[in-house]
Amino acid sequence: MRILFIGDVSGSPGRDAVAEVLPRLKTELKLDLVIANCENAAGGLGVTREVMDELLATGIDFFTSGDHVWREKEFLAELRDKSLPLVRPYNYESQEQLPGKGYDFIDLGSKGRVLVINLIGQTFMPEHVRNPFWIIDELLQKLQDDGSLSKDDIIFIDFHAEATAEKISLGYYLKNRITALVGTHTHVATADTRMIDHTAYVTDVGMAGPFDASLWAEFSGIFHNFKFPFKKAKQVEKNGRRIFNSVLIETDGSKATNITRVDKVLE
Repeated sequence: MRILFIGDVSGSPGRDAVAEVLPRLKTELKLDLVIANCENAAGGLGVTREVMDELLATGIDFFTSGDHVWREKEFLAELRDKSLPLVRPYNYESQEQLPGKGYDFIDLGSKGRVLVINLIGQTFMPEHVRNPFWIIDELLQKLQDDGSLSKDDIIFIDFHAEATAEKISLGYYLKNRITALVGTHTHVATADTRMIDHTAYVTDVGMAGPFDASLWAEFSGIFHNFKFPFKKAKQVEKNGRRIFNSVLIETDGSKATNITRVDKVLE
């Protein structure tokens, strides 16, 4: 199977970059599945159903998210729809009481099934979440015990976390137990794609969004915020170049065989 994962889609520049790049990539790379992190897709913070539908029309099949998935209040009702092709972080303390799902199975027929799991990190993160190392052990054991998880299923994790050490450590901790772990959240692509035996790994995929910006925000407001204690609201940079960061993961059954960066800068 050939799976493309797109880093944090950020605001309208990110959505435009996806619309420009992805249709061609789907043909050129013969993709079986496209997943994207969409937690910043609406105005840089949060996501809406309208924005999701726009991205689905570009060729994305499924979405992961992160701590900003709760930002748009009207989207909370959408999260209660179990058919929504999106997962939110699984390891919140009260995750059973929260709308949405932290994992989901994608059935691709003869190609097999993909279990997509969304986790959030603890280090340098403001969220109150359970330890991702303990909770992934519990979840995988639960799915095996109840018969939900087959040995042939691909297991794909988006680990939405700040600290590189936490991401790398979880990747090696899950070596050969999962197919792939990709990092998101920092919006800055890392050059450490690697195979950990049969597990594909990258610390951060990066983003689809404005390239000449601070993550996705205009520099003028960011400069102000670094200089002064009284802050300005961040604004999405609508001008300049755009970046499209992604990784292509190839599998043989439930084992990953290769991970490659697919990055493009758009004028």
